[in-house]
Amino acid sequence: MPGDFTADLKFMQRNSAKLARMLGDVEITPQLIAAIAGERIREKALETVMEHLRDAIQRSKEFSYQPLHRHLLSVFDNPALIRFTREGIQLRRQALLVAGNEGALMDGIEMARAELGVGLLSPERALEFWRERIYRPAREGLTRPRRFKKNVGVGGQASAFDYVGYAKRKYSLTIRKRIQSWGALAPYWIWLDKGSSGYPPGGGTNFIASATRKINEMFKTEIGKVGAEYAEAITNEVRAFLQSPEGYEPGQFLGTVTVGEKSFRLSVTPTGELGIRRV
Repeated sequence: MPGDFTADLKFMQRNSAKLARMLGDVEITPQLIAAIAGERIREKALETVMEHLRDAIQRSKEFSYQPLHRHLLSVFDNPALIRFTREGIQLRRQALLVAGNEGALMDGIEMARAELGVGLLSPERALEFWRERIYRPAREGLTRPRRFKKNVGVGGQASAFDYVGYAKRKYSLTIRKRIQSWGALAPYWIWLDKGSSGYPPGGGTNFIASATRKINEMFKTEIGKVGAEYAEAITNEVRAFLQSPEGYEPGQFLGTVTVGEKSFRLSVTPTGELGIRRV
């Protein structure tokens, strides 16, 4: 057994190297600890995003419309949405990649306008057409849009026109065309989150920021747990052995430790070294 300072030092270095290899066969860094913590809470993080998204949808009259609601939930229910760095989850960046950015949002709207035959209208006229002739009758109960010509029936006689029925059909068709244009994306999450300057106007729900805060709280807690696991891997018994190995017998059991997903049995080898075996 080691008896002088040099031998003791070499003994400590040799057996500390064994412990380092046990702790993942790689250098233990903050990045590694963050990666382990992020992986452990990945599923819970996605559940948290979906909870905040559902809450935001319920608080939004516009996006609680069933086709928009279903499409938005299906796009966001994607593990690719969850990415962590040392600083925490990068939810907004991933949402832009997974669900689409503002460019994709406007592209889908313009494609739907073209298919519906209103693509040649100026932005001002298109907004007025959408607001007065489609959205307000369909979603707000407006019964007679202003500047809407009366329908002329057989023989030139004016007949009643179903403004609301027309608007609801157009609204449903417009939303369906937009969703088809966006495909696997749902970039209107940006309006749900930050609000829209179009119609209907209104502030956003900030569901991305609220979900980010909640997930980062979980992330911070989990990092603490992972760090504690690594720190506790060198148990009191192991520390005592490294400091005074002469007091231990070959084959003596020193304890079992778990690091990440791995468990190890620590004991004294026949030659008086630290023995580490994965179990």
